[in-house]
Amino acid sequence: MSGLRALVLRAPGINRDPDAALACRLVGFETDRIHINQLIKQPELLLSYQFLVIPGGFSYGDDLGAGTLLAKNLTIHLGEQLRQFVDEGRPVLGVCNGFQVLVRAGLLPGAFSDDGETVKATLTDNQQAQFECRWVTLAAQPESKSIFTRGIAQPFETPIAHGEGQFVYSGDLARLREAGQVALVYTSSSSHEGEQVPYPENPNGSLGNIAGICNARGNVMGMMPHPENYVSALQHPLRRGHINGEGEGLQIFRNAYEYAQQLANPSATSGSTTPAEQKKAGLSYASSGVDVEAGERAVRLMKEAVRSTQGPEVLDGIGAFAGVYSAKNLQKMLQPALVASTDGVGTKTLLAAQANRYDTIGYDIVNHSINDLITQGARPLFFMDYLAVNKLDPVQAATIVKSVADACREAGCALLGGETAEMPDVYMPGVFDLAGTIVGVVEEDQANNGALIQPGDVILGLASNGLHTNGYSLARKVFADYELETVFPELGESLADALLRPHRSYLKEVTQLRAYLADRNRYIKGMAHITGGGFQGNISRILPQGTQAVIETSSWTVPALFQLLARLGDIPFAELYRTFNMGIGMVIVLSPKAALDARSSLPELLTIGQIVEGEGVVLR
Repeated sequence: MSGLRALVLRAPGINRDPDAALACRLVGFETDRIHINQLIKQPELLLSYQFLVIPGGFSYGDDLGAGTLLAKNLTIHLGEQLRQFVDEGRPVLGVCNGFQVLVRAGLLPGAFSDDGETVKATLTDNQQAQFECRWVTLAAQPESKSIFTRGIAQPFETPIAHGEGQFVYSGDLARLREAGQVALVYTSSSSHEGEQVPYPENPNGSLGNIAGICNARGNVMGMMPHPENYVSALQHPLRRGHINGEGEGLQIFRNAYEYAQQLANPSATSGSTTPAEQKKAGLSYASSGVDVEAGERAVRLMKEAVRSTQGPEVLDGIGAFAGVYSAKNLQKMLQPALVASTDGVGTKTLLAAQANRYDTIGYDIVNHSINDLITQGARPLFFMDYLAVNKLDPVQAATIVKSVADACREAGCALLGGETAEMPDVYMPGVFDLAGTIVGVVEEDQANNGALIQPGDVILGLASNGLHTNGYSLARKVFADYELETVFPELGESLADALLRPHRSYLKEVTQLRAYLADRNRYIKGMAHITGGGFQGNISRILPQGTQAVIETSSWTVPALFQLLARLGDIPFAELYRTFNMGIGMVIVLSPKAALDARSSLPELLTIGQIVEGEGVVLR
């Protein structure tokens, strides 16, 4: 036996618990069916399990109020244990009316809360206002954070049997989807992405074709159809199955088992063997911790996102041993010079992994690299990424690369290719590293190197939107004792939102500024991207000998996040400005007249200092 235990809840009206228990046992869980009254008497019993299933099948035609009592019992009598169960990342699955219970208990679509916040979701009568019983086709959403749908790349069938089930949400469905919380949608062979699927393919009439949602972390999911009723090909009307005669619904439970296994023992790998067993069976790359098949699946999942960034100038990209980019258009330039930069996201990746948020981290590496590039006056041509992990999760890797692709596409930059490396002996479980290289082009005589900077010039700044990609080792230490979902009053948002906000790109603003100044026969003298090393470490890189940059730190309002870091960490002034951007992400040096024109073009530009005679950078 695996030692992993599943609890299938029993309660008045539930009648699908035997099916759910069978599905759990088939994938490896030791499974118990326990009545809610027994749990109420022994609340701590819940925490001895690694998987919680709330089945459906309430009586009276799936009466809408049938799940309310069970939800109240869970939150009132088991609230503390349920909160801990979910906060520790253990998987919870609610099917049909079990979905309703999760919604009424406050677990979906948001996090568990006892602050009385109004529930923004519910399940209500389906569109036909009658009991529905048929087979439907579902599509797992590639951007979903749900651990239950990982690796499900193709549409799959499953039965529905309910009278309620129409998902109603008072918030913005688009934001729910962007947050990765839409896990499953109804689909059909004739439907196209984004279209509303008609009845009967969408049997309950849910907007957005929603058939299942998850919480922000992805470990809690509710779905209307019944995957537990399709664990064998014999259950399908056409005796149609998946691998080895399994029903496709079993994959939902298998994903829960594999996730629970990783949670219980992060260093364990699926199908691991003892050294003696390895010797008997023969060593393989997989037995050493590298899953080639998972890597190939990751590439398949990310291909579409990567190709969406590539125009006709990309002659060979993903799948090739090396990317090929046509330089034909550079012939139109007089003296083209290639500009390249390479960097990594750094320890911000640790926070992304901790928060289980992977859909924006790619923006950090791309936008950081673009900002480095434009300081030289260049425009981006192509980008190449490098993703290294301990254990490859194809969906997670594809989500990260998709965010890289999205950032490249927004910048008009081709994602030419990259590398995904699985290195179990180099990286700790759950840890990943993301780096990249960007290549751009500039006319030689338009390249910025700061050589023309002189006393009397003006220093302007463009605001940052957060920490960007530097100072995270110190920030993580300051916030080490706080949960990522902590909301400080001065921030007005969770720490996770504040710390994981993507690095801002200044490409659009700087491109606009250059064109505006060029029309007036003016130019940018120098630019500094405020990253590691802060103001002194970065501005000094563009100063000619005999010039000094004086930064007036009182000329802008330092954002609340930096003030909070300073207060909680008792960080000295000099250390703050050496480590963080303090609210200014890009510094631009211009002549006084050019600075006036620049402020006309970009009113958000702030005058933050001036160039005088001397050496280095002074903060005052």
